[in-house]
Amino acid sequence: MNGSEDNEEIAFSGGLIAHQTVRVGDTIRRPAGAWTPAVHALLSHLAAKNFPAPRPLGIDDKGREILSFIDGQASTWPWPQILRSPAGMAKVGAMLRRYHDCVADFSGPEVWQKFSRPIAPGEIICHGDFGAQNLIWRHDEIVGVIDWEFAYPALAIEDVAFAAWMMVPLRPDDELPNLGFGAPPDRRERLAALLRGYGRFEAGAVIETACALQQRDYHDIETLGGQGIEPWKTYREAGLAERTMRDQAWLKAWPPLA
Repeated sequence: MNGSEDNEEIAFSGGLIAHQTVRVGDTIRRPAGAWTPAVHALLSHLAAKNFPAPRPLGIDDKGREILSFIDGQASTWPWPQILRSPAGMAKVGAMLRRYHDCVADFSGPEVWQKFSRPIAPGEIICHGDFGAQNLIWRHDEIVGVIDWEFAYPALAIEDVAFAAWMMVPLRPDDELPNLGFGAPPDRRERLAALLRGYGRFEAGAVIETACALQQRDYHDIETLGGQGIEPWKTYREAGLAERTMRDQAWLKAWPPLA
């Protein structure tokens, strides 16, 4: 499918690699890669399950993937008020569990942007980047989950731990004002709400997994970024390796849950 090439392209400026994703009419165009067929197979599977993710619409004349546009408010800075509440965190957990339930019977291609391999027993295809910036809200409800290029085979708890790291958030306070918090939130309450919405996993296991993800992300940014492989090259240049280790130091020093 080529889609209409006559419509105006509106670039999205968010993210570390800006202006590579554009809106054209009611579609989104973004760079494709060797992993795109696997992502489109996943999105087709989710469409059949009526999960609120973009629908894959093919490749355009510029070699970009075409996805359906989901209208709503993205969780850019500052976050929507609902996301700054425990009720919002419960909705995040419930949506993530809904995704994991939908993908439980998916067994698609094995070429992903990272960790290209078959799905091992007990694993699913995780979203891989289930953070605030990839959730679309409307009237205090999540109506879309976007940006699936980091999907990969893993245990479900990795998605939960990443969501906790990014949205509890399990990291230092310095970014909180930009997120819209007037004071540090009750992180224990927010983590509990996330896990209550998801309906599985204990806080201690999620925190342990978050630490492991931070260590792995640091290694990937330093190793792949050092080799000039995108997007890790840009992440490395932006200082994300150091920030990840700072997050891990903060999390390891966080008082244990009662």
